[in-house]
Amino acid sequence: MGNRSVCGKLGATLARRLYFARASKIPQSLAGANLNRMKSADFVRWFRDSTPYISAHRRKTFVAMLDADAIASDNLVNTVHDLALLHVLGARLAIVHGAVAPQPAASLADMLGAIGAARSRLEALFSTGIPSSPLRGSRITLLSGNLVTAKPLGVIGGKERGHAGAPRRIHAQEIGKLLDQDAIALLPPLGYSPSGAAYALAPEALAADVAIALSADKLIVYDAIGRVRQASEMTPAELAAALAEDRCEPTTASRLQAMLRASRAGVPRCHLISWRTDGALLQELFTAEGVGTQVSEQDYRVMRPATAADVASIVELIRPLEESGHLTRRPRDRLEAEIERFAVAELDGIVIGCCSLHPHGRAVELACVATHPGHRYRVGGKTLGARMLAYAEEVAAQAGFERMFVLTTRSEEWFSERGFQPSTLADLPASRQALYNYQRNSKVMQKLLATTRPAAAAAGVGGAALGGNPQ
Repeated sequence: MGNRSVCGKLGATLARRLYFARASKIPQSLAGANLNRMKSADFVRWFRDSTPYISAHRRKTFVAMLDADAIASDNLVNTVHDLALLHVLGARLAIVHGAVAPQPAASLADMLGAIGAARSRLEALFSTGIPSSPLRGSRITLLSGNLVTAKPLGVIGGKERGHAGAPRRIHAQEIGKLLDQDAIALLPPLGYSPSGAAYALAPEALAADVAIALSADKLIVYDAIGRVRQASEMTPAELAAALAEDRCEPTTASRLQAMLRASRAGVPRCHLISWRTDGALLQELFTAEGVGTQVSEQDYRVMRPATAADVASIVELIRPLEESGHLTRRPRDRLEAEIERFAVAELDGIVIGCCSLHPHGRAVELACVATHPGHRYRVGGKTLGARMLAYAEEVAAQAGFERMFVLTTRSEEWFSERGFQPSTLADLPASRQALYNYQRNSKVMQKLLATTRPAAAAAGVGGAALGGNPQ
């Protein structure tokens, strides 16, 4: 019961932070009874939706970078509380912080003083635990030390860089030991040379080096902006193109360059979020749509055949489309009976898309195409819907089907852009004509498939996502 109680408190605390972070943006016109109704409904939904992410992030290694502006902002208290909550939820967390950058001519004492002030502010805030929650008494330990060996920048472009330096070696093993002690590793923008000289480091470059050295699962970079080109997700190539084509603040550009370097060096996911946004960390890591830009080399949205365990997720996914009339209503028992005909798209254990394939002789019908609103963005040149269609076409072609058809009331243009041609009811297989719903008056569209199996072999081919063989 003790573990259940702790998990319940953690989940409830997370859900409350997610709720209040978003509720702060609600117009005053929605206050009162409407807001109260929204509170209860949204609180429950966010609590349920956050649960898979809690499990996915547990024992994963995250490196977060807080710049000097983030530390000076009025939102720092909330940012620290969210980082503390991430730690208490089981993530292994290293924090690289910035400080007011000293001028090249500044004294060593000024440089150390600025770094020390920033570090002290963070340590003080983390010492309060997570106020206004059942976890307010939680002990959160920050540990630091001489974890970075540095080298001087020297003279660049004829200018002496003074006490400015660059990382030479990250002592990853020692940092890992701190994380193994259930502590947060706190790394100031400071390194020491083998001779004992101290050098100020750029926090974004340091954070990238730490993430690479630790083989971290995520690098999280705080900046004044929260998204690049309003994109929820980008590949490194797309980020490189944005850096080459767009004009942005030099500090933002240097942070994006650090994210790009970390991603290309093997850090699976790098996130840019805004320190201005209350709850940005939690919304980015514990909700489907996020609030920042994630940079990853590959699309982590996995396409696979559906199983009986996916029925509940599919029901929730298609319900809004059924209510709006985009899809015909499918009772749950029908979905359960036809689950082998479904394929799903999955991200971090969460079903974010689905479709079904129904054989009719040498043709196959694509039906029940649905995607989560928060995951319809473009990754690597393809939206989630386009990826699901490509997956369905590949499965059908490998099974020997010669053509695919769809019946649609509102997506004719979308399918037309992807190679489907207008057709007629008479072109449908006889078995499907008999089931046509004249009240919906759906448009018929079809597309020839590049089948990879000869007709003679196709009759014996099945597939988990087809639920039957070509007949």
